[in-house]
Amino acid sequence: MIPTTPPDITINAGVVGAFPVIDASIAQELLAQPVSSQLEAVGGQVGRNLLEPFTIIPSRPRNEVIQYVAVQGDTIDTMAIRFNLQPETIAWSNPRKIVQVLRPGDVVIIPPVDGVYIKTFGSTTIAELTEQYKLADPYIVLDSSFNRVVVQEQSLTPQTTPRNGTPLFFPNGEAEEIVWQVAIEIIPGETGGTTNGSNPSAPPAPPRVRFQQGQQGSCPPQEIVGGSFWSNPLDGGYVITRGYSSWHTGIDLAAPVGTPVKAANGGRVIFSGWDSFGYGYMIAIVHGPTITLYAHLSEYYTNCGQDVVAGQVIGAVGNTGNSSGSHLHFEIRGTSSNQTQDPAGILAF
Repeated sequence: MIPTTPPDITINAGVVGAFPVIDASIAQELLAQPVSSQLEAVGGQVGRNLLEPFTIIPSRPRNEVIQYVAVQGDTIDTMAIRFNLQPETIAWSNPRKIVQVLRPGDVVIIPPVDGVYIKTFGSTTIAELTEQYKLADPYIVLDSSFNRVVVQEQSLTPQTTPRNGTPLFFPNGEAEEIVWQVAIEIIPGETGGTTNGSNPSAPPAPPRVRFQQGQQGSCPPQEIVGGSFWSNPLDGGYVITRGYSSWHTGIDLAAPVGTPVKAANGGRVIFSGWDSFGYGYMIAIVHGPTITLYAHLSEYYTNCGQDVVAGQVIGAVGNTGNSSGSHLHFEIRGTSSNQTQDPAGILAF
């Protein structure tokens, strides 16, 4: 029998109120119900079933660098979203070749937060590295929990040169501007001269190319045509601010916004509009075995499938996309291989 009168309770020799009670019939009804496992949020709090205890583990920030093995379909962009990082952080923390080609099975360094992860080489001091990666104070690096072990092991100070191969993380650091990979797809011509090959005696249809599919400025597949003489994309009045390298796949020509940009060769427009991988407003033209690319434009005057001639004005210099100032980023790529070339090896700048 469940008592209906609550007992008084005594604390420090004094009588303090009584426990609350419920009606006996309601209590009997509740006790007769079978035990069930429930876990639900009520008013922002998690309801706990004491018969099935568990530990609620709060979300904790990751405090270590990890190695991730890329799988089919991975891109720097998808990995950045998965690990809540900026794409540049992943690019800066790995060999730059992954910007151009990322293959399944590649081991990718994933830092805990945005910044730059390196393994040191040469005689650069901590202070010099800090400045190189655009941080104001070397103690941002030295006092970081991410570097605590190596700092203690080598007794690092701002004037210390760490041993070659020392892993260091520069939280919120920045390296060079990354120019993202552009995807080129070649579509072979069908035998029979038509898209479905209905006329076997006809010559094969010419192959077509599709450039950066899925981007706003991407065009439908275009025939691989063109190719004549080379011409400088800017008439003059520019300054070369960055040349070609393994991680910078073109040449940067600084010029005022609005400076006319010209086709460097005759061919067909295969991209015209916005590119979200850092190029901003961009034009790409196929010239037979090569493709030229004109990025960070303020304006573009071309349409998909349009044929242009060398020296024709196609756009204007700008500062769109991942750009730190008004300039033209100009690239030359192989149509079938997507292999970049040093534009200064073909044109006199």
